[in-house]
Amino acid sequence: MSAASTTQIAAAPARVLSLRWLISARDDLIWFIGSVASSYLLFALYVTGLVPLLPLVFVWAVLIDAPHVFGTFSRTYFDRAERQTRARLLWWSLLFFAIGPLMVLVGAGLVFFFLAALWAYYHLVKQHYGFMVLYKKKNQDLAPVDNTLDRLFILIALTYPFVAFIPRDPDAMAKVPTVLHGGLNYLAGALLVVTIMIALVWLARQVQRAVQGQALDVPKYLLLAAALPMHWVVLLTPMPQKPIAIVAILTIYHNLQYHRLIWFHNQKYRTVESRERHGAAELISRRLLYYLAFGVLFGLWYQLPRRIVELHTGKTLFTNVLAAFFWGYAFIHYHLDAHIWRVRRDPSVGKALHME
Repeated sequence: MSAASTTQIAAAPARVLSLRWLISARDDLIWFIGSVASSYLLFALYVTGLVPLLPLVFVWAVLIDAPHVFGTFSRTYFDRAERQTRARLLWWSLLFFAIGPLMVLVGAGLVFFFLAALWAYYHLVKQHYGFMVLYKKKNQDLAPVDNTLDRLFILIALTYPFVAFIPRDPDAMAKVPTVLHGGLNYLAGALLVVTIMIALVWLARQVQRAVQGQALDVPKYLLLAAALPMHWVVLLTPMPQKPIAIVAILTIYHNLQYHRLIWFHNQKYRTVESRERHGAAELISRRLLYYLAFGVLFGLWYQLPRRIVELHTGKTLFTNVLAAFFWGYAFIHYHLDAHIWRVRRDPSVGKALHME
């Protein structure tokens, strides 16, 4: 056998499996994929009754969830360069603090809190989609047919269990405008059929790629295998006070992914000129301890009064207005996240994430 033939055979496995990670195999498997275990852990602790709901949600909100919102602020409002580059985006986003209270004051509080819950879940879905896109770019998995199928598969497969959960849970249905009640079961049934059809087409495409010797994007598959079953298990399992419990259970996986991505991105501040160029963002990210401490302080500032107010939501107009105001922090986070991670449009983000 010739040397050229031997080299060709030896190279074949590299073409079959693509294993390019965002940070490293160890970091990605722990933080972006394996951290789904945190959701299963909270799920098990709650459904078995080992941990009461309110302490579980409060500790998660202050120590994990609110700090991940602060992570977004650390690289936007606290970054002098970003305040100059994205001034319009950042300052106009502050109007989200006013939208909720105004809707409550004009009598549209039920609609507001319903839309807020929808956006919160959509934000989780979009992050899973965003990580999938990063893996696709990293592994050159960018064929148009695969981009379309991957997008449809993850978005529909994560939408169905959420829609199916709502009509099965009286507490969730109470938060849905009455006009939508009659169509939810039909919508869930239609989504299930569409999900199955898209899943079959998506699987057939993966088989086709393997048969044709095209590279198989292993990190993408692992991410999907982590995120999709977890959402189905959590959303379709009956549990008490489910609308409150699933917020923490579903979101903690999202939180840990995001913290690691933010910390990886924010290493760009560790340069000689960073203090002058980026201001407070450099201090926040100078040490992991600083990042965590600032995040927890923000968590106490944001979540402590919010949770106290939400215990009384629905009792008075005043508490509903305050609850709607506190949603502004989350809305700003959701809105900014839709703009600040666009690798193709912002080369500086791609450089910070080592996407080359």
